[in-house]
Amino acid sequence: MERTEPYATPEDFKRRISHVGRGADVDLGSHGSANILCGERIMLSYVDMPANSYADPHRHKDIEQITILLKGDAEFVVEGKRFAVKEGDVLIFAPDEEHGAYMGPNGARVLDVFTPPREDLREKMQ
Repeated sequence: MERTEPYATPEDFKRRISHVGRGADVDLGSHGSANILCGERIMLSYVDMPANSYADPHRHKDIEQITILLKGDAEFVVEGKRFAVKEGDVLIFAPDEEHGAYMGPNGARVLDVFTPPREDLREKMQ
């Protein structure tokens, strides 16, 4: 198939294309750091959590979250119940659903997807 569209200019490319690891770095305190890419209505957060760290139970009012365990292993606590998860497992948290996590001995890397974006993280990006 013949391609007839012109190539994007370098300026177009810069406005449209991002790359994993080139988002905003955000310190998450005791449970690691995140590299965040954000649109108007969705946020991606690549989170690296140290070995044996702990993410306190918390809720996100009016925000839906999907977490994909990319590397490592962890025990997520959802509404007071523990779930042992491994690479490739996906968790979906409804708005205002309590969740936290215990990281395994090798730590973990997760991709968190938030919609709408978390304002607290958006503020830390600046």
